[in-house]
Amino acid sequence: MSKQNLFTKKLKKQFLSTNDSIENYFNRINLAFKNIKKTKLSENNRLILYIGIIVILSVSYFLIPTFYNKNLIMFKMQNQVSKKYNIDIKFNDKIAYGLLPKPHFKSKNISVLSEGKEIANTDNLKIFISSNQFFLINEIEVKDLTFKNTDFKIYKQDYRFFQKLLKTAPNENKIVIKNSNIFFKNENDEVLFINKIFNSKFYYDSNNLQNVFSSRNEIYNIPFKLIIKNDKFNKEIFIKFNSKKIRLNIENIINYDSIIKEGFLDILFVNKNTSLNYKVNDDSMLFSSENNKNKYNGKIFFKPFYLNANFNYEGLSTKNLFNEDTILIDLIKSEILSNKNLNANFDINIKDITNISELNDLNLYVGVEQGDIGFSNSNIMWKKNLKISLSESLLNYNGDDEINLIGKITIDFKDLDNFYQSFQVKKNYRKKINQIQIDFIYNFNSKNFNFDNVKIDKVSNTELENYISDFNKKEKEFLIKLLLKTLFIIFLHLMKGKSFF
Repeated sequence: MSKQNLFTKKLKKQFLSTNDSIENYFNRINLAFKNIKKTKLSENNRLILYIGIIVILSVSYFLIPTFYNKNLIMFKMQNQVSKKYNIDIKFNDKIAYGLLPKPHFKSKNISVLSEGKEIANTDNLKIFISSNQFFLINEIEVKDLTFKNTDFKIYKQDYRFFQKLLKTAPNENKIVIKNSNIFFKNENDEVLFINKIFNSKFYYDSNNLQNVFSSRNEIYNIPFKLIIKNDKFNKEIFIKFNSKKIRLNIENIINYDSIIKEGFLDILFVNKNTSLNYKVNDDSMLFSSENNKNKYNGKIFFKPFYLNANFNYEGLSTKNLFNEDTILIDLIKSEILSNKNLNANFDINIKDITNISELNDLNLYVGVEQGDIGFSNSNIMWKKNLKISLSESLLNYNGDDEINLIGKITIDFKDLDNFYQSFQVKKNYRKKINQIQIDFIYNFNSKNFNFDNVKIDKVSNTELENYISDFNKKEKEFLIKLLLKTLFIIFLHLMKGKSFF
């Protein structure tokens, strides 16, 4: 006799045993009813009795699954989940029946498989079932799935698991994932980043004929919402990303019917709306803006990951860049830029600084390399009189919300006479200066700016150093305004004038 015949006989035996248990249970209920009929009751008692009978019958019906053979029901659950959702699961622990909030089977220590390989383990899986056919175990139908406390370990080739969920055949059911994590790993088994899932849901929108994924997540302490819709009829993917913390909102439509994927992004970034066109191939993505005033372009390489981007603005306020609650500070605090696997160059060019009329032509260069963030080679013009440059500049974030920018400021005078005239310095006090260098530490939290090692035309002065040391002890304001005060101190000291401070 073959193993298949033995297995079939075993299932039949388990099925008959389950039916016998159910039949014996209702035979006892039927006998109890016959005994009740022999007793005379008042009308009020009869009403109470009938209500009690209805309650007992209803509860008894919903408790029928507790009599199912557990091995048989696990076998059926696995098959139905695989066929309906393309999800292969493996029970590593016993299964139990639950009635509330609606009938379901639950189990702990469940393995989730993709192409025969375990990609996740869940501490809590609930498989909700239809309550129409509890008398027949073979008619039990799987409905919704809920995964809680699940850890996904995903490599590049495992992305197909989530792609399949967005291609599930139309149905009225949904898959819910709560309080879980996705560990994205590279080929060396290193964790690239962790995506925390608070609450996500896969379902089919029958009104719009779309598979939908809706999720609340967090990456690098940045909470965000993500919605993905798959329109299989038009072969389009719609993606919406929103994060209030970094004030970024992205909407994207991409057609996946061609080899080179082309799409359109609508981005709301720092309260400025931008539209980007992009093209994606196997190893990179190109993007560019259509805005005539604020133009963006760049390229992203996928392996290894590298981003090179240029952002050009006609005008922008320094408040959008350097205030404590701005996008740049939020990104730094989130530690997303400190990822060892992130390498990027951002070149931000701003023609006009809108909140400080004397400043213009800001070229802010942000280099990110294996977790280090630098601003060297950045520069800005004060009118056309002088050029302020950053060198040896590095951002330091100590993890206690303390953010410090460390580096060297070099001030090159392009038109010294015009600069003197701007501050109404008398001619007999004007000194010939070509360059000033200052080492500095700027704290973004306290907005405190300290500096030392001041050199004028590459020459230091002990008396000047003492003067600067006293200045560091005083309360200070915003970086640019403080820089002007510093210049006044230096000039006044050189000219033996009286300090304004």
